[in-house]
Amino acid sequence: MKGGRRINGQRISGTAEQPLISVVTVVRNRVDHIEKTISGVLEQTYPNVEYIVIDGASTDGTVDVLRRYDDRIDYWASEPDAGIYDAMNKALDLISDPEAYVIFANSDDRFYTPFALERLVTGGGGADLVYGRMVLTDGDAVTIQGREVELNDLAGETLCHPATLVKRRVFDQVGRFDTSFRIAGDYDFLVRCFAQPVTTRYVPEIVSRMAMGGMNEEQYMLSCRERKRVVRARFSSLTRLAGVWQVNLYDIPRNTVRHWLRAAGLLGYWRALKRL
Repeated sequence: MKGGRRINGQRISGTAEQPLISVVTVVRNRVDHIEKTISGVLEQTYPNVEYIVIDGASTDGTVDVLRRYDDRIDYWASEPDAGIYDAMNKALDLISDPEAYVIFANSDDRFYTPFALERLVTGGGGADLVYGRMVLTDGDAVTIQGREVELNDLAGETLCHPATLVKRRVFDQVGRFDTSFRIAGDYDFLVRCFAQPVTTRYVPEIVSRMAMGGMNEEQYMLSCRERKRVVRARFSSLTRLAGVWQVNLYDIPRNTVRHWLRAAGLLGYWRALKRL
């Protein structure tokens, strides 16, 4: 199944002063969330935004929501895929303008304000990769992440992918998403960007909001294994060692303690104590 304004021959283009921004949403069976994500994209004030939705053959009513927005989404398709990074690569095939910016806003992501994309692209100064800040919510806990980084910093952290614009031609330069990853493919891609002669610019604006949670212990441990795989492959010597140590000696123990506190009903109390 396919739909959207492109099917009827309508296309949006950009200019040198206001490049096209292609917003991509990858979704599967998220009927309770997808409409809020769509609304956040459609309310953006930036004039040259096209919206592409790749649905993984949802069966819960998500496709019905896409049909309701058929005259406002530029292109949507619902078909089986081989995972999130396969779907994201499919979206890249639909973007032909090499100077267009691509940003991924998936079904748990929201743009923070209607001005988010406008401020990000304006502050980016035409850089190949422009990144900002993101609000992370986990129940009653709210944190803001994002700062200016260099390549070696990424051995211990990552950019906020839903707050990052990347020009379409960069995906041809450094390679697309590696579909052998299940969780860390975007992290791997961003590290490859910083390791290449790709121009980057940090914009200290909050761009998006992401709801955390929903990752069980097995998925968390998989994300740690995949992150260490990227660190071992992309960094050298002491930087690689420091990145692996951070996962093993800080991230995994911290998650284990958080899991115990949540199971005991004490996580809220612990967070309150930390705020004192």
